[in-house]
Order: sequence, then C-alpha cells, then structure tokens
Amino acid sequence: MILWGKIQEFSIFSILQFLAAYRKSGVLEIQDFEECGYIYMNDGRVDAISLPLSDDLLGGRLVAAGVLSSEQLNECLLSRGEDESPQPLGVMLLKRGYTDRKTLQEIVNRQTYDQALQLSNWTSGTFKFVVPDREIRFSITPSIDVQELLLDASRRLDEGERPRREKIQVEDEVCLTCTIRCTVEIKARYLKSDICLWRNMPTIVKDHAFTTLKRRTRHDDDDDGVGDLPFL
Repeated sequence: MILWGKIQEFSIFSILQFLAAYRKSGVLEIQDFEECGYIYMNDGRVDAISLPLSDDLLGGRLVAAGVLSSEQLNECLLSRGEDESPQPLGVMLLKRGYTDRKTLQEIVNRQTYDQALQLSNWTSGTFKFVVPDREIRFSITPSIDVQELLLDASRRLDEGERPRREKIQVEDEVCLTCTIRCTVEIKARYLKSDICLWRNMPTIVKDHAFTTLKRRTRHDDDDDGVGDLPFL
C-alpha cells in the first residue's frame, strides 16, 4: 500500500487526477459502509472500474443493445458454469463469433463511463492505492484518459443525470487495520481523527459489516493475471 486516506478529505476524482499526473499503475480500492469498489489503472489511465453493488453485467448490456440474444448469453453462461477454469465472458463471446471486438470494446467503454458517473456519489469512506505483485491485465481494456472520464461525468451531472444508486451515509466507524471490536469507552478515550492511541495504529476507518464483502474480490486468480470481475 502506497497511498491511503479518507474520501471526505480527498475526493475520488481528485485522487484519480493525482494518480494520472504521476502515471501510476495499480488498483485504487475504495470502500464505505455499503460496498467496496476497485479502479484499475495502468500508466495513469483507467483500465476498468468495478463497483459490485451497482455494476451492470456485460451480458445484460449486450442483450439490451441488441448485440446478443438471450439464448446466446444463456448458452455462454451455462458453458462457463461447467468449466473448471472459465474464460471471461467477453473472450468467450469473441471466440464463438457472437460479437466482434470493436462492438464489445464500445460496450465496455460505455460501462466504464457509467461507473465513473456512479463514483461521483461517493462522498465518504476510505481509499487506498496498492500495487499488486503481478501486473493486472484484461482481455478487453478501455484504457481511458482520466481527464476525459471525469469531464464526461461532469457533463452528465451538469445535464441533470444522476447516479442510479443513492449512497447511505453513516457515522459509526471502526479502524481499518484493527481486528478487535473495542468498546465505546475505549473509542471515546483513545480514538482520534488520525490515530488510535490505545493500539498505536492509523485510524483509516471502515464498518465491521463490510469485512466479509471486501474479501470476496480477488485480483490474481486467472491466467491473465486477474480474476473475472463481477461486471465481466
């Protein structure tokens, strides 16, 4: 981990601009009371955005766009379910000739732009930027300029468009790196804005209810160097 902090103090958009300016590669992990999110960056550009609770599945987008039939999608999903090492859906669609790379790329790009709009709704929580041991690669990669992504989100907000999901704001917070649930009395005495004096550790915060959700997402499971993301 090389960068961490509170979203209340540094907006996600400003963090992305900072990482783009220094052409960083890695994963910006964000979390709040409701969910976790992952923004994958390569050389300062956005390769993918995953927000599991608000992601539209790629197959659903392709069907809605008329690119893929429901029967073809179900056939691919059933095949993936029977495969011990399933390929990403996009790769499977290309191999079966159900769509072409250009069309698939356009759908994935639009998905990324939509997720950037959803990020504008994040006003609380925490972030940390990490550099994985192995490079993360995707079969279908948008590789979008951060400034272009943010300008698109700002334009859509100015035109009255809003994120699909409203975020829940909570005040009950606990330490990110702490595995012990301390008492109200201990918090009142020792928990400060940036450090826990009781355990002498940073107080980057997160809710306990979020712990199990975060563990479900992995970055290094498949042959391409990344697990199949929920939206792919």
